[in-house]
Amino acid sequence: MPENDADDRAAPRGRDRAPRGRLWLFHILLILATALFLFRVRAVLTPFLLALGLSYLMNPLVTYLEKRGAPRGIGTLVVYVGLTLSIALVGVYLFPRLFSQLEMLSDVIPQQTQQIQARLLAFYARFNRFSIPEPLRGAVDDGIRKAEGALADFVRRTVSAIPGLLPRMTMLVLVPVLAFYFTMDFPELKMWVLSWIPSRWRSEVVGILIEMDHALGSFVRGQLLVSAVVGVLIFVGLSIIGVDFALVIGLLAGLFNIIPYFGPVIGAIPAVILAFLKSPVLVVYVIVLFVLVNQLESAVVSPNILGEQVGLHPIAVIFAILAGGHLFGITGILLAVPVAAVIKVILRYIHGRVVP
Repeated sequence: MPENDADDRAAPRGRDRAPRGRLWLFHILLILATALFLFRVRAVLTPFLLALGLSYLMNPLVTYLEKRGAPRGIGTLVVYVGLTLSIALVGVYLFPRLFSQLEMLSDVIPQQTQQIQARLLAFYARFNRFSIPEPLRGAVDDGIRKAEGALADFVRRTVSAIPGLLPRMTMLVLVPVLAFYFTMDFPELKMWVLSWIPSRWRSEVVGILIEMDHALGSFVRGQLLVSAVVGVLIFVGLSIIGVDFALVIGLLAGLFNIIPYFGPVIGAIPAVILAFLKSPVLVVYVIVLFVLVNQLESAVVSPNILGEQVGLHPIAVIFAILAGGHLFGITGILLAVPVAAVIKVILRYIHGRVVP
C-alpha cells in the first residue's frame, strides 16, 4: 500500500509538469504572435505611442488633482482642456511665423554664403603676409560649400514636408483623444500590465519600474520645461538685439538644450553665423546672450525645475550622447540620457542580484 500511495502522489506531479510546460509554450507563442502583429501594423501605432507618452507626462498632475478630491475623469478633463488651449494659443502665434521664417531662410542661404566667402576673401587679403597655405583655404571653402548644401537641404526638406504633414494631421487628431482615455484609466492600465507578470517576480518588477519612473519621470518633464524656457529666452534676446530668424534659432536652441553639455554650443552656432554676417559687434552680443541664458538655466531654472538629476556621471552622459548619435543620429542624441538612465537602473538591479 505505501508503494501504491507513493506512485499516486508522484503521478499528479508528472501530469502537472506537462500542462505547465504547454502553458509556457502557449504564452511564448502568444507573445511572438503579438510582436509580429504589432510590427506589421507599426504604421498606425504612432498616435497610440504619442498618446501613451503624453499620458505618462500628464498623469502626475491628474493624480495630484485626484488626491485633492477631484474625480479622475474631471481632473483629466481639466488638464487636457488647459493643455489644448495652451497648444492652440502657442500654435496660432508660432507656426505661421515659423513657416514664414523657414521660407525666407531657404531664399537667403545662397546670399549669406556669398557674404561669408567675401568676408573670407577679405580676411585672406588682410592677412596675406602670413601666407595661409592653399590647402587650408581650399578646406575652408569646401567646408562652407558643404555647410551651405546641408543647411539648404534641411530647410528645403522642412518646408516641402509641411504640405505632406496635412494628411497625417487627421491621424494626429487621435492623439489627445487616446491620451484622455489612457490618462483616465492609467491606474487600471498599470494593474493590467502587472497582472501579466508572474506573482513571484511581481514585487521585483514593480521595484524596478518605480526606480525607472523616479529616474525618468521628473527629469523628462522638467527637461522639456527647461528647454522651453531657454528657447523663449533666446528668442526674446535675439529679437531685442536684432538677429534675423530669431524664432527659428530660439526653437533650435530650445531643442538642442535637451542635449547636455553639447546642446547650448550647437544651438549658438546658427545665431553666431547670422550675427557675423551683420556685424562683428553683434557676434559679441549673441555670445553674451547665450552665456547669460546658459548661466541662468544652470544656476536658477534647472535646479528649481529639475531638482535631482538622473544620477549619471558626466563621462557616462558624454559617452551615451556620442554612442546615441553614432547609432541613431539626432534621435539617438536626444534620447541618449533617458535610455542611459534606464540602463543604469537595470544594471544596478542585476549587480544587486549577482553580487550580494
